[in-house]
Amino acid sequence: PGGSPDPIGKLAHALDQSFGSLNAFKEQFAAAAVKIFGSGWAWLILDGKELKIETTPNQDTPLSSGKQVLLGLDVWEHAYYLKFQNKRADYITAWWKVVNWEFVTERYEKLKKA
Repeated sequence: PGGSPDPIGKLAHALDQSFGSLNAFKEQFAAAAVKIFGSGWAWLILDGKELKIETTPNQDTPLSSGKQVLLGLDVWEHAYYLKFQNKRADYITAWWKVVNWEFVTERYEKLKKA
């Protein structure tokens, strides 16, 4: 609550550069998350100097392959079933309303300097 509803600063610019726009990023991220079979995660990662969307099954994480995580979405059924039943796409749409873009931006800027 009270945070930025969208990415700001360098992260906003990087998302535009990598995905075309914030809306295009959200569409690609949501599409990746919906396609995960069973349990898993969708991630916005920093791979070297490049922003990418990646998915992992179960409890796996991009950290184990040396990538830096900026944002993660849990699509295990336990994350959404009580409120959204089997409507994963509705859960993902609602999830965007609670993303802490200020934290994601701070993390991005810190990792870009490293």
